[in-house]
Amino acid sequence: MTTPSKLGVAFLSLFGLPFLGVGLFAAYSFLNTPNQPLSTRIGAAVFAPVFAIIGGGLIFGSFYGYSLQKKQFEMQQAQPASPWLWREDWAAGRAESKKAKVLGWWIGAVLLNMLSLPFVVGTFDQAIETRNPSYIVPFIFGLMGLLVFVGAIRATIRRERFGKTYFELASLPFAPGGRMAGSIHLQMNSDAAHGVDLKLTCFRRVVTSAGKNRASQQVPLWEASKNVPAAAFQRGPMDTAIPVEFHLPAEAFQTSHDSLDDQVFWQLNASADVPGVDYSDEFEVPVFRGGATATSFGTANAFAGATETNGFSASRIPEELSEEVAEPARHKVMVEDSPGGLEFRFRPARNIGRTLLVVVLAVAVSALFYGMLTSKARTPFFAYGVVGFLDFFLILAVIHTALTATRITVGNGQISWKKSILGIGGTHQLQISEVDSIAAVTSIQQASSSGSTLYSLRLRSKAGRVLTMVDEIESREEARWIVAKIEKRAGLRASTQVEVLDSPFYGPPPQPGSAPTRRSLVSR
Repeated sequence: MTTPSKLGVAFLSLFGLPFLGVGLFAAYSFLNTPNQPLSTRIGAAVFAPVFAIIGGGLIFGSFYGYSLQKKQFEMQQAQPASPWLWREDWAAGRAESKKAKVLGWWIGAVLLNMLSLPFVVGTFDQAIETRNPSYIVPFIFGLMGLLVFVGAIRATIRRERFGKTYFELASLPFAPGGRMAGSIHLQMNSDAAHGVDLKLTCFRRVVTSAGKNRASQQVPLWEASKNVPAAAFQRGPMDTAIPVEFHLPAEAFQTSHDSLDDQVFWQLNASADVPGVDYSDEFEVPVFRGGATATSFGTANAFAGATETNGFSASRIPEELSEEVAEPARHKVMVEDSPGGLEFRFRPARNIGRTLLVVVLAVAVSALFYGMLTSKARTPFFAYGVVGFLDFFLILAVIHTALTATRITVGNGQISWKKSILGIGGTHQLQISEVDSIAAVTSIQQASSSGSTLYSLRLRSKAGRVLTMVDEIESREEARWIVAKIEKRAGLRASTQVEVLDSPFYGPPPQPGSAPTRRSLVSR
């Protein structure tokens, strides 16, 4: 337990006070500056209060944070052996939605637009007059502010439509080897034709390195999913209850927040396609040993068909083996029989969000690099090198993500795969008799370089060669389903377990009461 300190409050308050004073003084000065166009004065006056808001936020946040830390410390002292009672919502038998909080969206939208709009307005005339591509950078900055503003509007609409959603716990806490059960409560006046998709995930968040190189990595440990049909919804006069039930493996890791640099989370995700704004939610749930035994939630539609993976290592993870994996309701691979065998076709740009992000970044950096090359201003050679290398790798990312297609064929005693760019590429093939295994894999790099975990399909030959057939598969269930169909068609031993690579560097995940392992977490 960490005792709240008033020293931090004093330090943050003193640090924020100059920002508050300078921001207010600058806003007043800009508004009263003579011999300046009105638009320039207004833009500067809009930009300056950002510093005042930051300063005021630091002062307010320090006092508010201290009160929260003091309350948290009192709860920990009252129940030192029951960490599942250290959160108000858990102690009340529920898990509040992470997406129901709209205030943060609006604060971010207001601050970002106050910073970006003056730049956009101030450079608009020069951009039109000179047509210099480097001016695309402030416009992209402005576009980011607009996107956050749209996100704030969507979050507000979602809150008004679905209400303050929460997950009601059937037991406290949930125990490894038992059931994670309960019900999601929300306002759902429209029909969800495809039901609600649920996913329960255990992941590890690790902070690596230190100082300026500090970075957060998210490592998947376990995952299971199911679909709750609309017929199973329990509609009442106040809200709609979505039944939830998952089985937890006996050797599952527990929730752990003892160290901010190495934590274990259990998260329940819910999503549904409904008219208008789609429903999506996230709830953190408590999984601990030594608590109350999980009680049954009256749901007849128990989870079936998903293999549950626990733990992680560079070798295969002990997991239930399944000869048949249900076809995901939505998948991006196209599967069809052909004269050559069973074909799996992965089209280019299949991950739209990731593709758009890479293309926008590549265009922006390319425009900046072109502007640097054509500008008459003297630019350090080092800047050319940094921007040029970044542009080069972003262009490669665009080629890989937006233009590369993959086709895997299983039949006639062999497995072949072809990666092509605009139809041009080479084919790799291997006799089935030479194949040892095919597995869906993920890694720390794949799990942290994007907003969601990505999976690859890797073939291991009996000679020890490891070959990647396709990558950037967004869905774990889709990856497992593809592996199951390939192994069934090839006559290989059916195994749909998922491997997680590169994780031994971090050591075992932290568990409540265990000794800290910070040395294994920080890269020197």
